[in-house]
Amino acid sequence: MKATGRAADKSQKTGQKSAFAAAAEAAGLLPVKGKSAVKGQYQTGIACRTGWVFTDSVDVDTAYLAAEPESVRWDYGLGLEAGPRGEMAVWVEPHPASSAREVAKVIAKLDWLEAKLALAKYKGLRMLTDKAAAAGVRRFHWLAMTGGMRIRPGSKEAALLSSRGLHLPRRHLEL
Repeated sequence: MKATGRAADKSQKTGQKSAFAAAAEAAGLLPVKGKSAVKGQYQTGIACRTGWVFTDSVDVDTAYLAAEPESVRWDYGLGLEAGPRGEMAVWVEPHPASSAREVAKVIAKLDWLEAKLALAKYKGLRMLTDKAAAAGVRRFHWLAMTGGMRIRPGSKEAALLSSRGLHLPRRHLEL
C-alpha cells in the first residue's frame, strides 16, 4: 500500500530540523512539514513509497512570485526520508499536459529551477537533489492531474523530456 506522507518522521519526533528544511532555509525558502507546501488539489496526486515519508516541502513558485513575476517558475520541492538511503530532495511541477506545446513550458520551468540549484545558497538543496539521482530516484516530476494527456510515448516530446530527466506527465506520482 502507498504511504501518504502523513507518517511522522524522525525530525518530527526529535524536534530537529530535517536536512531538507535546513537546506531550504539556507536558500531563503520557507519549509513546512510534510508535503503541506503543495496546494491541496495536488496533494492527493503525490504519494511516497511504503516506508518513506515526506519530511518538509517548499512552494518555490510563491517564494519567487514577487521578485520574479515574469519568470516561468517551478512549483514545489519535497524532502523525502527514504529509509536507509537517507534524506533526499525531489521536485514536482503540476502543469497541464493538454498539448505538446506544454513540454516547452515545463522545460523552461526546469531550466529556471536548475539555475536556482546552481546558486551557492542552494548548495544544500542541490546536494539532496543529487543524492536522489545517486539513489536512482528521479529528481524532477511533471504532475498532470486534470485535462487531456497529449504527450505520447515515443514522440519527440517524450524524448526531449527524457533527455532532461523527466518522465512523461503523470496523473499520480509515487516518489
